[in-house]
Amino acid sequence: MRFFSLGKQKSEGYAINEIKESDTGLITAITTSKKWGQDFRLMCRSKEQISYALKCLDYLDNMPFEVEQRLCKYLVRYYKDFEQFLDDEQKADMGIVNEESVLKLIRIRSVIVDDHCRQDRIEFHIEGGCKWEVEHGLEITISDGKILYVGAFEDYGPNTSRLAYIIEKYGYFDPDKDMNINYVDKEA
Repeated sequence: MRFFSLGKQKSEGYAINEIKESDTGLITAITTSKKWGQDFRLMCRSKEQISYALKCLDYLDNMPFEVEQRLCKYLVRYYKDFEQFLDDEQKADMGIVNEESVLKLIRIRSVIVDDHCRQDRIEFHIEGGCKWEVEHGLEITISDGKILYVGAFEDYGPNTSRLAYIIEKYGYFDPDKDMNINYVDKEA
């Protein structure tokens, strides 16, 4: 792993504290999210994508109210599907889970920008965790203000064949299914 000593760079109101490159070429820039805290990762394929990843983080930190409301609705659906697997102690620890409380039960750690993200719009996916599904965590995929995927982390970036396949095979949220893969509504 290589480190780039850049000091604290400022961009879009965010300071980049450190940039690392893995043996596979993945670039990780460490910053602080205004909403999700310190040691927040921006993961990219090239250093040139860092400024775009910062725009995506800014969108995440300042998400429009209507988009955040939909996200909370989708997160509650994800929770409800897994509630049956939780014991009483876990449920008590989380308290009442609803659209007003659900964001307190997740932790977003990374914005991921890959080569499939179009630079002319905000497109990214996030990697995080949630208290109700600690094994597979949380992924949210967003493209141009639309939430395309909410569910377990499976690396479904925007405009990828993996995301297209999962949507084609399993579709969107269906309340009649025993278990869903994607908890979002099809957004026009």
